Amino acid sequence: MKTKVLALFIQLIPVLCFGQVLTPQDKQIIFDNVKNALQKDYHFKEQVPNIINKLDQNWKAGHYDRLNKREEFTNELSNNLKEIDKDNHLNFFFATADEAREQEKGPNMPWGLINPKFLNNGLNKVEILEGDIGYLRIQAFGSMDEILPAAFKFLSETRALIIDLRGNGGGMLSNMAASYLLPGDSILVNTIFWNNRTDSIFTHRNIPGPRYLNRPVYLLTDKGTFSSAEEFAYDLQALKRVTIVGESTGGGANPGGIVPIYTFKDSSRLGLFVSMAHVVNPITKSNWEGKGVKPDIQIDAVEALTKAHHLALEYLLEKEINAMIKKEYEQMLKRI
Repeated sequence: MKTKVLALFIQLIPVLCFGQVLTPQDKQIIFDNVKNALQKDYHFKEQVPNIINKLDQNWKAGHYDRLNKREEFTNELSNNLKEIDKDNHLNFFFATADEAREQEKGPNMPWGLINPKFLNNGLNKVEILEGDIGYLRIQAFGSMDEILPAAFKFLSETRALIIDLRGNGGGMLSNMAASYLLPGDSILVNTIFWNNRTDSIFTHRNIPGPRYLNRPVYLLTDKGTFSSAEEFAYDLQALKRVTIVGESTGGGANPGGIVPIYTFKDSSRLGLFVSMAHVVNPITKSNWEGKGVKPDIQIDAVEALTKAHHLALEYLLEKEINAMIKKEYEQMLKRI
């Protein structure tokens, strides 16, 4: 199941090859294959006729005639798909011939070499901020089973925690990470409805390393927080376990996969991420598609870390009964 989920939730960086020129025949094949992919694999079947009708209208009107560079054509086509269908996951992905060969090696290949955000499986930084505040930077959700226990052991004695999701474009399911912030019971965080099956996603009852409980947790978000990073924020917000600080997220909730669209003469490849399911949170009975996750405290993303640090110190100051320690917190708040 883990391998399947990785393939379905991963958010790769689109790699542009500037200057690649498309022939009219190239564009026609790409256009037709996009429509075929939607008809075959798109989860929201009732919306497909309208999408194809609007695309055909654009094509007949000559909307794409002057867009002869590959990135110009696919960017415009992707923008049209999103405008018509309001599905933010409908993006093209391009891989050079070398990258395509590497991707075929499967889930054990080093994703960080293609997408630097997946270096160290996405866990970028762990440190202690002033006031004994933990800071965990997650820039993508890779396979963290071996890393998270060490990170939470390092953070286990801190008094509050800040998790930075700014610019995190997603990756694997986030329920393992969420498990460290929730009690040991198996908690249903969301349900994924595919065309031919239903997957119920729970937190893990047994995890290595200590859970981070009974202390405040702040999540930092911005417009670049997307897909399974939004899942993490949305589920924990619904459970009232976190305070989200920053900007509304990107609004991509629909899981899916990259469907092959075109192989060029140089063996480079073009694919389209097609949504193949929808997600329902058991508390909200909805998800974040199209609207993103709304922060509890809205602030410019560049100021979010400082704001969260202040909030954590203010919380600790309010709870503290030792006069000397209270004074220390007051001094810290003036410095930060």
